[in-house]
Amino acid sequence: MFNNNYGQDNGYGQGNDYSYYEEIEQPQTSGTGSPSSGSRSNGSGGSRSNGSGSRRKGSFGGAIVKALCCGLIFGLAASGVIFGFNRAGLFGGSSSPAALTSSAGGTVNIVQTSSTGAETTDSDDVSEIVEAAMPGIVSVNTTVESTITDWFGHQYTEESQGAGSGIIISESDGILYLTTNYHVVKGAKTVSVQFVDQTNATATVKGYDEDGDIAVLMVNMSDLSEETKSNIAISVMGNSDDLKAGQSAIAIGNALGYGQSVTTGVISAAARDVELTDKTMTLIQTSAAINPGNSGGALLNGKGEVIGINTVKFSDTSVEGMGYAIPINTAIEIAKGIIDGSIVTKTDENTAYLGITGGTLDENTAKAYDAPAGVYVSSVARGSAAERAGLAAGCIITGFNGEDISTMEALQEAISECAPGDNVTITAQFPARDGEYTEQELTTIMGAKSDAE
Repeated sequence: MFNNNYGQDNGYGQGNDYSYYEEIEQPQTSGTGSPSSGSRSNGSGGSRSNGSGSRRKGSFGGAIVKALCCGLIFGLAASGVIFGFNRAGLFGGSSSPAALTSSAGGTVNIVQTSSTGAETTDSDDVSEIVEAAMPGIVSVNTTVESTITDWFGHQYTEESQGAGSGIIISESDGILYLTTNYHVVKGAKTVSVQFVDQTNATATVKGYDEDGDIAVLMVNMSDLSEETKSNIAISVMGNSDDLKAGQSAIAIGNALGYGQSVTTGVISAAARDVELTDKTMTLIQTSAAINPGNSGGALLNGKGEVIGINTVKFSDTSVEGMGYAIPINTAIEIAKGIIDGSIVTKTDENTAYLGITGGTLDENTAKAYDAPAGVYVSSVARGSAAERAGLAAGCIITGFNGEDISTMEALQEAISECAPGDNVTITAQFPARDGEYTEQELTTIMGAKSDAE
């Protein structure tokens, strides 16, 4: 309860059933063939599995599947028999439109048939749309270095590979700009992209918006051959504000890190509020399969326009076909801000740092210890803003800059709105020898995360 460290990045989707596609490692022969490492099967820097863990399907689940299959087979057989009777009894070899007997005893004439010249739409083949879109889609491959601590307290570094997808959005002054999800490149030591012609190029992260889960990558055009330049293209953007449920959707991405693949479906909901572990995002819901490695890839409409950036899916044994994408209007607005500098990427140098380790002391626990609810401070970093303010282990923070604080998350959010050098006021409760708590108003100047010891 009291061991949460302020400033520590939390993983996506660990507290719910949404799976971000981050790190994808090469398949291991001893595994199941899934190229994810760890427990997170997403597209970039860290790996997680597609949900809350593997589950075995019991005999009851098997029975349900069998029952559905049998029901489907029976339905098809019955339909075939009825269709045969209808053809024999009603059509009778006549070339005139079918006349079906209604339940009311009358007849219903079917006059709109393809044989009469009525126009039809063949939406089964999307190959031409995909072929036109592929030059604007890339695979994003990352190397992530993480620090591991063993049981004896020894630390060592470990490298892992990640995979995701990206979209070419612009070219200016010899720089090719691409978008992907922030979680695809989060913590990446190196980033490279693979184009439609299978050539690779080194990419650098221009910037990112963690809350919007959008990152912008840059590739020097001078690093590309003339042949590659002729093979790639800037993606055509659609208008995600005009989406309607039921419209066609095509997802393209680097599924499982094997290269670009295509899935199809429909727009299930044009603007769905999705509650994730640390935030709520308004996303496009689609039935097109979003698989590990698809993160950062394109969600297209029936015209081949990019309408979203694939980002997350709902993973559960009882759920199918619930993938989500960031609306392209939102994503492009963020990308423009990153490129023109109006959105400043958070770094250790410009991130405010208080310097405490602690955790939420909720109402029930606080009542049991006859203490005020708030953020319990278990330790204070030397030379930090917290130490300069006079905070100490055992005190409880209940306010920050005039706002009540009851959870560590609320304190972190308040601190995130500050910049290094800002003057802040902290309300803290200090325990006395008689068990009572004394409230104090403290002031300090916020430090930078880069200066933390």
